[in-house]
Amino acid sequence: MAFIGFEFGEWALRRLYKFFEGFKRYRFTLNRGKLSAKTERSNRAGKWWGQDQQWYPGGTPPRLKNRVTPLIDGENYFTELKKALDGAENYVYIAGWVLTPYIPVGRDSSDQLRHERITDLLDTVSKKAAVRILLWNGANFIFKPNRKETAQVKKELEAAITGDFKIILDDSQHITHCHHQKAVVIDGRVAFVGGMDLTSFAGDRFDSNDHPLRSGLNWHDVQLKLEGEIVADVEKNFRQRWEAVAPGPLKPLPHREPPNDPDWHLPAQVIRTIPRRVYKFAEKGEFGIHHSYLNLIAGAKHFIYLENQYLWSPHILKALKKAIQKPRSAPLRIVIVLPAHADDGKYDNDRHVNELRNLDKGRGIVSFYTLYTSGPGMGIHPFTYRGIYVHSKTTIVDDEWFSVGSANLNNRGLVTDSEINVLVHDPELTKSLRVNLWAEHLKMTPAAVRACTVEELVGKVWKEQADRNEAILKEKKEPFYSSLFPYQVGRMPDSWLLEEFETLTFEH
Repeated sequence: MAFIGFEFGEWALRRLYKFFEGFKRYRFTLNRGKLSAKTERSNRAGKWWGQDQQWYPGGTPPRLKNRVTPLIDGENYFTELKKALDGAENYVYIAGWVLTPYIPVGRDSSDQLRHERITDLLDTVSKKAAVRILLWNGANFIFKPNRKETAQVKKELEAAITGDFKIILDDSQHITHCHHQKAVVIDGRVAFVGGMDLTSFAGDRFDSNDHPLRSGLNWHDVQLKLEGEIVADVEKNFRQRWEAVAPGPLKPLPHREPPNDPDWHLPAQVIRTIPRRVYKFAEKGEFGIHHSYLNLIAGAKHFIYLENQYLWSPHILKALKKAIQKPRSAPLRIVIVLPAHADDGKYDNDRHVNELRNLDKGRGIVSFYTLYTSGPGMGIHPFTYRGIYVHSKTTIVDDEWFSVGSANLNNRGLVTDSEINVLVHDPELTKSLRVNLWAEHLKMTPAAVRACTVEELVGKVWKEQADRNEAILKEKKEPFYSSLFPYQVGRMPDSWLLEEFETLTFEH
């Protein structure tokens, strides 16, 4: 538990940092490849994807021959990642914000906890294949993880992984910014992209769809398993960054062309945020995530569903306001799911939530929720209620398009940090992702969710479930019926003080 003075100093520095971020927004014009509208149209002309403004005309083009599997929450991601690592033959590339050495990938038994740590798996792989890890170098000041901590991570990984292994800490970012991508590539045949690092830093990413109450934060996130042509683009991103910051000549990174299955026909695109003047391969920057978000929101006809850690970006806020104000023949629904207490961002989330609510004027166009879990407690009340940390960066539009990746909806995610997302256009898979996410949050079966219209669920079921849970929390006599809870500005209900003492007593 931090000292009050230190907490205040950290808060003050963050406020100062946000002031300069706001000032920079006025000076910094998004370089959409510095392409004029005319050039963008000419680049799209004649392409199979030319009529869809959501695709990004710069960077790597959309690919047609892919298979994409959404993995909701850490248990599903870690399970699939372990399978892929066990089958690695040539190379494993990992790009991350931070990595926790010895974090267990398998959690079903004490044997797995002891022998299926990430370092154990990578050490085994390194005896037969090249393992390369590219992490952010860490923060200079009081922010976390700092450079001392990332240097210790590097030291421990180098000691634990004894075969063909190299790790680079990327310090090419501008001051106060970071490298935030979360991507894994294995043998050129499979890749993973999403919101999850292989870490327990600030919260253990391993959590199940049920989110049972546990010591420490419960965690909601989404990762994509990618197969097909798009894997080469995820690998290209890693190779570009690795070669840009490698301190000296290294053995060339191995490369294999991804396998191509004739049954894979799903269109998808790797989209990135690459800041200006960070890498020589993109001196002018690359802002595909920003481009796609704005066009996804602008093109929405029926509904927009957002899960994100932050709602800070003035560009996204402006696009949402335009969507709310746009005259329509059929109603538009916007559902936004945020964490109850965003890390260093509750005030900014609240401010923008209020702006959108005020613009909506009670019409029900936009609604805000957060996620909670509950379980047996200790003390005078028999149950404990705690927020599930929403770390997912997932957007779904009209059951047609979705985007999943590492980018938060703030200036850093869209402009100044390195990020990687995947944009998918496929009605069947998009609806399946929505159904599975909503089934988890509503505690309904996927079949029951699929049987309802979006309007029925958003207009009635979501609100009823959230209001019911809010009433339950006031009485504290029973567990929640679902994970939904109304998002409230200011301090939200939580067992936060108790958890601070539990952490202090049992974990340190």
